[in-house]
Amino acid sequence: MSVFYKHEWDEENREVTLYINPTEAFYEFSVEYVNQKRPKERKEGLLIAVRTYVNENLPQKTTINSYRIKFQQFLIAVFKEKDQNVTMEPENIEFGYFKVRKDDTLREISNLLQVRQAELMENNHLTNDTLLVGMELMVPIYRHTVISSDSLQKIAQRFDSTREAIRRMNNLTTDCLTPGLELKVPRSTINEH
Repeated sequence: MSVFYKHEWDEENREVTLYINPTEAFYEFSVEYVNQKRPKERKEGLLIAVRTYVNENLPQKTTINSYRIKFQQFLIAVFKEKDQNVTMEPENIEFGYFKVRKDDTLREISNLLQVRQAELMENNHLTNDTLLVGMELMVPIYRHTVISSDSLQKIAQRFDSTREAIRRMNNLTTDCLTPGLELKVPRSTINEH
């Protein structure tokens, strides 16, 4: 039985998202892949399971740029495919700016963007959690160019974010998007490390 029970294919980005079987395989997955003693072997074992599933379920010779592994709504891992050598993403993290509004707190911003509070403090050289209105906080982001079939909800799901976080990050007042618009999507770091 496969560790995965379904997949989603993103043609534009040549990316496949695989979902871990919640009823049959999660226990086996957690025991095998969460063992912190051998991260290299864990990564290779997960990659073998991913490639086996892809070979059995996608057309032959499908070019894939990256794999995303999810359990329910939680992103477990992201792998980039580079000349058949897989590396954990990201190696170079891009940053964007989040503008502080009246009554914002560091804790609320951390929760909204799903970025660890300590990381926000470190990236912005803060010695305490005091924020000033208009202050721009540096936060890790993905960049996404809107296509005609996009919605804020789809983008939020794809990047494991929320509509509200994307709206705030881009100063949007509505969910209406225009193709070609470049969005900064907060990169969650809550479950990293």
